[in-house]
Amino acid sequence: MKNTLLVAASAAALMIASPALARLQLSIGVGASTFTCFDGQLSCDQSGGANNLLTIDQTIGGAFVEITLAQSTFGKPDSLQLSSSNIENLTGAPITISLLASDTGFVPPVTFIKSSASLTFNDAVGSGLSTLQFWADHADVQGANPSNTPGTLLETVSGTPVTNPDSFSGSRTTSFIAGLPFSMTEGARLNLIGGGSITGFNQAMTTGVPEPGQWAMLITGFAMMAAIGWRKARLPRLLSI
Repeated sequence: MKNTLLVAASAAALMIASPALARLQLSIGVGASTFTCFDGQLSCDQSGGANNLLTIDQTIGGAFVEITLAQSTFGKPDSLQLSSSNIENLTGAPITISLLASDTGFVPPVTFIKSSASLTFNDAVGSGLSTLQFWADHADVQGANPSNTPGTLLETVSGTPVTNPDSFSGSRTTSFIAGLPFSMTEGARLNLIGGGSITGFNQAMTTGVPEPGQWAMLITGFAMMAAIGWRKARLPRLLSI
């Protein structure tokens, strides 16, 4: 009886601790229109493979999204990627298209996350600012559900088309220290005038920890800083003798 109660209590604790919808998830929105899909959802995921979410030819609120792929990998390194081959404004008016991808349970330990983003604007001169962003969450909360972006904002990459075509890209490595499973979310707010499109859209996050040699350099650096601080603290005493 005691064993049964212990098993039941353990199972309940795991259910409480586990985040909801702990799987790769995608959300696309335009105004009040929202499309969501999670990994393995037969009605929308065309991939058929785990940790690969593929959607084809979605029209949401006047935006045509030809192919969207979200992928996640776990451990050495963890990674999350969101890409689309073609995003087009089919309306005659400016619209804002939002995309989000997220997954949970990424494997610690990590000390930093490298984020990168790129896209190309076509026939889009006059469009407003487009922004791509990256988040990581120590609480391992599911993002993109349908517009949730939990955790710490790590990086923002923005751009406005001034030529035709025009493109922008960026990458950054940001400190993020996690010793427990965590979630990552990446998203974009894309502004397009009527008839404008975006190709080559890509966002990626990759985790890492310093190599043994880097750890040695860091430890040596900290030791030198400590020694310098100790010498500065002793210097007045030596001068006063």
